[in-house]
Amino acid sequence: MKQREVDVVQAAAPCVSGGGGGDIELAGAGIAGHDLEFAYPGRVLWRGLDVEIEPGMVTAVCGQSGSGKTTFLQCLGSLEKMTSGELVVCGTGMAALRGGSRRRFLRETVGFLFQNFGLVASWSVRKNLEVGGYRFSRDLSGIEEVFDRFDLPIALLSTPAYRLSGGEQQRVALIRLALRQPRILLMDEPTSALDDENTTRLNDFVTDHCRSGGIAVIATHDARVVERADLIIRL
Repeated sequence: MKQREVDVVQAAAPCVSGGGGGDIELAGAGIAGHDLEFAYPGRVLWRGLDVEIEPGMVTAVCGQSGSGKTTFLQCLGSLEKMTSGELVVCGTGMAALRGGSRRRFLRETVGFLFQNFGLVASWSVRKNLEVGGYRFSRDLSGIEEVFDRFDLPIALLSTPAYRLSGGEQQRVALIRLALRQPRILLMDEPTSALDDENTTRLNDFVTDHCRSGGIAVIATHDARVVERADLIIRL
């Protein structure tokens, strides 16, 4: 897939698309938005944004600190709401999502990797993975394969998260995502604590996820991630 890039700030009629038309109904298995705006009192982060992200696409969201990259991910995952416009994610309209339907959407459709990794420091690695919805069996062969993929020893399962390095914590958060297998990965600076080797592991994981029909939207400053993206949104 040819890489596309759009500068949302400079575009007269901003449009972010992986191909095809701009019909909002195309979001049945993907992400589509029309005339999106997000604003705080006295400040507009973006306005008039049309977006279409199809299954199989890796999207990098770039921009300076404070440009709204994290907020954009939060809107896609229902943690924030657009000020105006229509946003549909996997057939679900974000504007009306609330209560039980919102919790179900968060549980079944999206998986977040937060900048702070989202681990409880005093809990063991195992308990942090269980919070993500994974249920352990006596046979650890399946999970051991995932640990190997991210170059972590399975022996860390009993280790409290606070005893891990930043890079290890980030990889545990990635393992939690890999075990959940959500349709959409929303990742905020996922390589901030990773070296080149583990960044390659992350990129390969994201590529495999999207090849199987998933979507990944990644807020990043990292050129190693951006160069692997199908679509670049610059806020």
